[in-house]
Amino acid sequence: MSCASIVDGQKGEEVEASSSAAQSGAAQQGSTSGQKLAASLSEWIEQRESQGNIAESQKTILDKVKSTGEISTSDYEKAWSDYRQCMIDKGYKEIKLIKYPSGLYAEAGHKQGTTIQESRYSDDSTECGDEYVADVQDVYGIIVGNPNLYADQAQAVVDCLHRDSFVPKDYTVSRFNKEFSGTDGNTSFDMQNLQVRSCLVSNGYNVGYATDDTEQLW
Repeated sequence: MSCASIVDGQKGEEVEASSSAAQSGAAQQGSTSGQKLAASLSEWIEQRESQGNIAESQKTILDKVKSTGEISTSDYEKAWSDYRQCMIDKGYKEIKLIKYPSGLYAEAGHKQGTTIQESRYSDDSTECGDEYVADVQDVYGIIVGNPNLYADQAQAVVDCLHRDSFVPKDYTVSRFNKEFSGTDGNTSFDMQNLQVRSCLVSNGYNVGYATDDTEQLW
């Protein structure tokens, strides 16, 4: 899964605001604008299930979602608890989570280790994530951050920002892509606001600051 960012310890400075979504957002815009991932959440989950193996514990949760349209707090927190325990069992000191106002969790960043440590962390995080939380996390992100199932992740973020009135009604996807990919750090919204960051993180944009809480892995 490898969802946590690496922080450099420079207090107060933005250390990461990127993702594959951010890098490809402008390219996606034009080709997927207005398009949907599926006609419904249930259909999207079924498509996901047909594309690969989903661990049984997560499949049980996703099957409930197809009926109810939501993930219970207890199921979501257990998925993350199981991930945390899996990582602790692999020898990491602690796994710390950031909780956003939407209820979304994301793993905190950590101080950069050696090349070997980072490679091992990436492998372990992917293994534990695939087993316990990765698919549940993606579905939860759709529920809280992209209920309209937009295929373009940037469009999903802008829709989320509009719903919570963090940007004016005329704020566009192209403007978001320009601002978010800019180097001056100036955006029309407060990037450090946790509700704003929930819109970003739930749609695949990894945003971190050196002032964020961090976990001690080693």
